[in-house]
Amino acid sequence: MPVRSQRGMTILEVVIATAIFGLVVTVLTGFFLVASSRGLLGRNVTAAALLAQQRIELLKSKGYSSLSGFAATEQLDNLGNATPSGLYTRVTTITSPVLGTSQLTEIDVAVTWMDQAISRTLTLSTLVASY
Repeated sequence: MPVRSQRGMTILEVVIATAIFGLVVTVLTGFFLVASSRGLLGRNVTAAALLAQQRIELLKSKGYSSLSGFAATEQLDNLGNATPSGLYTRVTTITSPVLGTSQLTEIDVAVTWMDQAISRTLTLSTLVASY
């Protein structure tokens, strides 16, 4: 009975199918790893933006004349709790006067964190006027 008339797969077909499957799995694993790292970066950027916005909103609720007393450096966790081992460092800088006027103050909030041995910083700025 000739080999061609028998049903089933040859060893060559099995090897080729396994190689194609391995290639597809390798590519999909690479996509998964990149997506996971980007997801973590996005989560850290979002947390940093929330921490900076939280500080700006707090300072905007304070009296204009007392703003200069709120310049600070803080070590925070992702929920905004002060902790020496926090992932985020929040630096608040108050600049007054701005643009030569005594009725305008700039608030800069920079949040810095380490992301896979790379230091990343997100900075939010706002101007507050005395009225």
